[in-house]
This record gives sequence, C-alpha cells and structure tokens, in this order.
Amino acid sequence: MIAWSTVAVVTTVTVLFLTLLQVTSCADAAPGEGTSSCTTEPIIGVAGSWIAGCAGAAVVALSIWQIVRARRSAEQDED
Repeated sequence: MIAWSTVAVVTTVTVLFLTLLQVTSCADAAPGEGTSSCTTEPIIGVAGSWIAGCAGAAVVALSIWQIVRARRSAEQDED
C-alpha cells in the first residue's frame, strides 16, 4: 500500500507542477507600427497539459484502486 500511495503522491505533484507552471512570451511591435502582445501558457503547452492531466488522473485512479484492493485483502486475511 505504501508504494501505491507514493506513486499517487509523486504523480499528483508532478502533474500539478507541469500544468500550473506558466511561461510568458511577448512580441514587441516596432515603435508606431502596432501594439505589443504577450501570451501566458503552461510550460508544456495546452495540449501537453491535457495529456499530462489525463495520464496523471489515470495513474492516480489506478493507485487508489490498488490501495483499496490491498486493504480489502488485508482485512480478509485477518478474519
């Protein structure tokens, strides 16, 4: 159970880091030639954030399922 709990925590922290860390890039216009613009997005991009989030959710769900399964097995062995 401890190993699966560790997997769930490490996965959660990693996915949160990858999806919440933002990078900003700016494009400056030449003087008198328009306006400057800046964009902010996750460090791995929007698509990468979706992929990381979905994969992370699947790993955490699997970990929780394994923890519940191990706990039920331990309870049955005690009876």
